[in-house]
Amino acid sequence: MTRFGKTLLAGAASIALMASPALAEGDALQPGEPNAPGAAATDTMPEVDAVAQLQALGYTDIEPIDAQGDAGAEGQSTFTATNLDGQSVMVTLDTQSGTVIDEQPAD
Repeated sequence: MTRFGKTLLAGAASIALMASPALAEGDALQPGEPNAPGAAATDTMPEVDAVAQLQALGYTDIEPIDAQGDAGAEGQSTFTATNLDGQSVMVTLDTQSGTVIDEQPAD
C-alpha cells in the first residue's frame, strides 16, 4: 500500500471513530419524525403566515379566496389584493416557501 493510501485509510478510520459515539447515543430519529430521512417536506417546513408574507411583499387590502380544486392540497393559497402599483390583483402564494407563484389582474 502506498503512503497516500495509508494516509487516506487512517483519515477515514479517524472520522469513523469520531462519529461512532454520536451514532451510539440511541437518539436516532425514527421514520415519521421531523427531520428524519425520508420525512415529507410538510413535516419539516411549517406553513408561512400568508397574509403577513403578502404584507411584507407590499400587498395591501388582502382578502382570501376559497381554494378551488387541488390548490389548497398543493400548499397554495389565493388572495385578492392591491399590488405596489395600486392595481387590484389575484395573487397565488406558495404557503411552504412564502413565494408568489402567480399574480393576475382581478376581475
